Amino acid sequence: MLETEGRLRRDVTELLDSLRELGAGRWAAVFDAKGVVAESPGEASEGEWVLRRLIQDSGATLLRVPAALHGGQEMDDLFDPWAADEFWLAVLNGRVGVLVACADAARLEAESAQLVRALVDRLLRLNPAWRLDERGRGLFFGSPRLDTVVIPRPAERDA
Repeated sequence: MLETEGRLRRDVTELLDSLRELGAGRWAAVFDAKGVVAESPGEASEGEWVLRRLIQDSGATLLRVPAALHGGQEMDDLFDPWAADEFWLAVLNGRVGVLVACADAARLEAESAQLVRALVDRLLRLNPAWRLDERGRGLFFGSPRLDTVVIPRPAERDA
């Protein structure tokens, strides 16, 4: 069954809304290296515009966070300015990410498996290029690689 791009985008937005609500979040976005693909809520306030700007300025860096953590590489703390929020970051095949600014990122991580599976399916249908990893592998072989990171509040990160 072929689905229209409009339908897939609506599905992605609805799933993003559900993820944001599950994490008691104030803002969530799907992004790639070029910028924001979808966001929730649709109309962002000034605080959310700052997060949107983070993605526009540092989207490629955000997509490398899980690999850097896995490899033990040092990185600047991109989330340091947000003392009131925790963040949940998911990166699919190193190409597309989901960022949720929320109150409880660990709970979101623990309880979002079904939503994330559905979102991954919709994202891979929306943009077939995301089926490949950053090295161009994966279109027909293996399953997509999904890396997630829970980013606590700054005080908890420093402890």
